[in-house]
Amino acid sequence: MQIIPSIFIQKGGVVSLYKGNENAEKKRYSASPVSFAKDFGETASTLFIVDLDGDQSEEWAPKIREVFTGELWWAGQIRSMEQIQRLMELGVNRVVLGQSAKAIYSEALEQYGSDKILAGLQVKHYDDAPDICENLAQTGFQDILLKDLNAEGTLFHPNFDLMEKCVYFSNKNVYASGGVSKERHLALLKKAGVKGVIIGRALYEHQLDLGSMIRQYQGE
Repeated sequence: MQIIPSIFIQKGGVVSLYKGNENAEKKRYSASPVSFAKDFGETASTLFIVDLDGDQSEEWAPKIREVFTGELWWAGQIRSMEQIQRLMELGVNRVVLGQSAKAIYSEALEQYGSDKILAGLQVKHYDDAPDICENLAQTGFQDILLKDLNAEGTLFHPNFDLMEKCVYFSNKNVYASGGVSKERHLALLKKAGVKGVIIGRALYEHQLDLGSMIRQYQGE
């Protein structure tokens, strides 16, 4: 199971949103995106960047690529083929397309392949999520990055049932995001069948040790 650190960039800084919202619980960190990327690069082979403003790639992708030599994933308001092409030129390996990019799903998959394009799904209401995951699989995606907005930034726990259902209904690789704060959460997500786990706030605030998790789970 893959362990993937994430960096959420907003207005040039690193933040952790709470349940996907701008609210009093949102955290902003003093270290720069490059500093986090450099630290994560000492142990992680993949790094996930979320550009919350949708306009930070030109500034931060080259800087992050300089210090992180592994596989770089990028998400954030990507809705055109031109944006995908530019991200690839900047050194991004894989692009995550959310539901706002539905219009280019087929074209992006045809041009770049499912090894370069992932589906991103943000979920707040769980009932429809398994069906949406199944539809994404039928569209041609091999990998689905599933973010539970109710758990994001809470340091409570992931929704294990949600992840397990989406793995089952899609029969594809599901990457779980949201709520991971303890190593035992990883064991439960592995049991749910996820391919990988995206972790942000728990790493920023040193509640989890990235190296330890990778050594324990990455080869499994």
